[in-house]
Amino acid sequence: MNKLNGKKILITGSQGFIGSHLVSELSTKNRIIGLNSVIDQRKKNYTPIKKDIVKLTPNEISGNLDGIIHLAAITDVDYCNKNPQKCFKTNILGTQNALDVARKKDCKFVFLSTSHVYGNPIKIPIKEDNPTNPTSIYSASKLAGEACCKGYAESYGMDISIIRLFSVYGPRSPPHLVTSRIISQLGEKSINLGNLNTKRDFIYISDVIRAIKIIFKKSNKLNVYNVGFGRTHSILDVCKILERIVGRNLQIKSIKPVQRKNDVIEMKSDITEIKKIGWIPTVNLKEGLRRYYNWYLKNWKENV
Repeated sequence: MNKLNGKKILITGSQGFIGSHLVSELSTKNRIIGLNSVIDQRKKNYTPIKKDIVKLTPNEISGNLDGIIHLAAITDVDYCNKNPQKCFKTNILGTQNALDVARKKDCKFVFLSTSHVYGNPIKIPIKEDNPTNPTSIYSASKLAGEACCKGYAESYGMDISIIRLFSVYGPRSPPHLVTSRIISQLGEKSINLGNLNTKRDFIYISDVIRAIKIIFKKSNKLNVYNVGFGRTHSILDVCKILERIVGRNLQIKSIKPVQRKNDVIEMKSDITEIKKIGWIPTVNLKEGLRRYYNWYLKNWKENV
């Protein structure tokens, strides 16, 4: 039911956190073109293209495409707040460029957005029709990218899906994500974090990859899906789970320099819509953190 075989797919941001997992999964039975701003090695069923997404043109992708999965973006919230022009250029213009390739190639387009577009939600859990109210430069850029997708879908009748990801974690997570910040400090005297009471909906990377595969096969003019676990845990909960995994007490501190302004208190997804097309999350937070921690132990030299 969930097989995805024999397709030619362009993945932008192919060496990023989610992109690298997606390439590994899809390149076994599909032809993948990977677009990234840094050089990558050619592998079986995988052709890399070194190109900044803001400079991408349809002519640089030869032949037909079955679809584009657009991941290339600046995702560090703090970096985006400090560099709004660069954030908007990459996340908005880059999305428009990728959409134009999909339009010229007449192919499916999947846009990876974020739950941050909801801002402080009116109701919990959050449904896809919840009002959007971005509270950061990053979330504003992603909502603008969604607007581009909607404009292309309406103007050109394109097959486009938008995925609003909640708090993704797992092997190869970037250092700015909270789970990565916690795990990378496990060897220190204390773990220094921001607000410990904020609650997030954590979703493990393998569940995200399955969701993308299922959504890729779903054809329609425009679809929007939440992808989360449908359950929330505080940052302190995450630390306590890791305490049990590592088998020792952790000294956890909330320090002002790490605390964010306009931090959303709770983000919990309503995943009713994506369940309708055959997806449910399978890796709970305890199991996901155990997998991530074990991977980190084996690969820690690459992360310091």
